[in-house]
Amino acid sequence: MKKFKCLITDYQGDNCNYEIEQLEKNNIETVVAKSKNQNDWFNILPKVDAILTRHANIDEKSFAMMEKCKVISRYGTGYDNIDINSAQKKKIIITFVDDYCSNEVADHTLLLILYCIRNLRDYLSSVSKGDWTPNPHPNVDRISGKKMTVIGYGKIGQKVVERALAFGFEMRVYDPYYKGKVPSGVSHHKDIYDAVLDTDVVSLHVPLIESTKNIIDKKVIDLMSQDSLLVNVARGGLIKLDDAISSLDKNKLGWLALDVADNEPPKKSDILRSHKKVVLTPHIAYYSKQSIQESKRICVENIILGLNNKQVIGPVVKF
Repeated sequence: MKKFKCLITDYQGDNCNYEIEQLEKNNIETVVAKSKNQNDWFNILPKVDAILTRHANIDEKSFAMMEKCKVISRYGTGYDNIDINSAQKKKIIITFVDDYCSNEVADHTLLLILYCIRNLRDYLSSVSKGDWTPNPHPNVDRISGKKMTVIGYGKIGQKVVERALAFGFEMRVYDPYYKGKVPSGVSHHKDIYDAVLDTDVVSLHVPLIESTKNIIDKKVIDLMSQDSLLVNVARGGLIKLDDAISSLDKNKLGWLALDVADNEPPKKSDILRSHKKVVLTPHIAYYSKQSIQESKRICVENIILGLNNKQVIGPVVKF
């Protein structure tokens, strides 16, 4: 039986023991890179039959070095770190995991929204300092009846809408590509400016592609209600951050809640870390013990299937 070789550039979780064990059970030797930095694994590319990757940048230069590679399996729901055009030219299968953490991301979205609207930062800060109820009370509005707009009505967007409806939000959806029906009480918009007009909360659930880059800018924010909340748990690059920070400083936006940033991790001096109206979590909306294990399982299975010329799960590019 032919022995294959798989490069693991970077991985989810604290280690890749599961991946190594399962691949080697299937006659696939593994090489684990020291880091996701291309310099730490570039020279091995001509020798590998498969690549398992998370955030490593696999660009045109990388593909040019590949002589044997048949499949690249990516942890996660996106693949913007992989040069798809080069993959097509090389006829390399690119796979991803399209639904391993949608519940976790939807839960995290609502967590951020509730944290901001209930102004938990001020209450928790008061308690941690040894005080009790702040005087005067922070600004807290009733959640039921607030208007919320979800940008992108895919699997995650749909679950966010489902959860938000239970809290009494008046829901709008912006998705020009969605052809199905939306739940009763939800309005579907194909114009983003119409969708965000006078809305209290905007939550982003779209991939980062050319048409969505900086999809939220000053023009969009200005249409939102005064003291509104902008949430992004999807991808850095969807919000024109200079416009968002300016809107926070002018009290047009009340909160900016992020689980992603344009550059991760942001510099210690980055305004996102210190601004009093920014809530920033470290790109962990996807995370639970169960979601990580599911992602690992599917990624490994795709490597095994691809190398054995069988149908992979969730192909992006397949020949």
